[in-house]
Amino acid sequence: MTALSSPSSVITCENLHKSFGPIEVLKGISTAFEKGDVVSIIGPSGCGKSTFLRCLNRLESINQGRLEVMGQDMSSPKLSWQALYHLRSQVSMVFQHFNLFPHLTVLDNLMLAPQKALKVSKAEAQDLALHYLTKVGLGERAHAYPEQLSGGQKQRVAIARSLCMKPEAILFDEPTSALDPELVGEVLGVMRQLAEEGMTMVVVTHEMQFAREVSNRVLFFNAGLIEEEGVPSEVFANPSSDRLKAFLRRLSQH
Repeated sequence: MTALSSPSSVITCENLHKSFGPIEVLKGISTAFEKGDVVSIIGPSGCGKSTFLRCLNRLESINQGRLEVMGQDMSSPKLSWQALYHLRSQVSMVFQHFNLFPHLTVLDNLMLAPQKALKVSKAEAQDLALHYLTKVGLGERAHAYPEQLSGGQKQRVAIARSLCMKPEAILFDEPTSALDPELVGEVLGVMRQLAEEGMTMVVVTHEMQFAREVSNRVLFFNAGLIEEEGVPSEVFANPSSDRLKAFLRRLSQH
């Protein structure tokens, strides 16, 4: 176990580094996400937020440091496909651009991963899919195709798809940034509900009101490092880093 991990840790990382060629994007990230945490990651574009999320479920390999998920070491660059499948069933991801298969119905999009990765029967996968579609308010759109949905509906389908894996945690990579402003609320509403139900969530976001009201912790990334972290009331009301003060000031002017 790492020095940061505890029996309730879902994800722990210690001194995480990630480079793309000569460019070091993550310069030593150490933090832990406990069961039931809702952690918002904020910061300027290009500071490493999305790369960090992609490292957490190993869509990106790690150059240095240690990553643990549910107490299992997931740091190795040579993880087997079985280990990666297992990791991504425990830590699922909701992307900025939905990543739904356009040739499959909403129902089939949701049934695919549980059947492939969790080896559940078709009937059980369908029950799961319909349950979570209803949960996100889209039970009646099960037989629609993605092109027939609004952006907000597609993102709610993507959240339902993640829930079908019964994950320990969900990573959200700017889940509302590709949406028209009037559709943002419906997606954040589903996320608020999940937070209230105790889902462990790590959210890269520009939605400061969500970060302030729903998170129990905020991480401010700058230049590949966590420059400041704490409870939202402190981070937003009494920022100590000059870079964070400038970031929040700029956001308040929009």
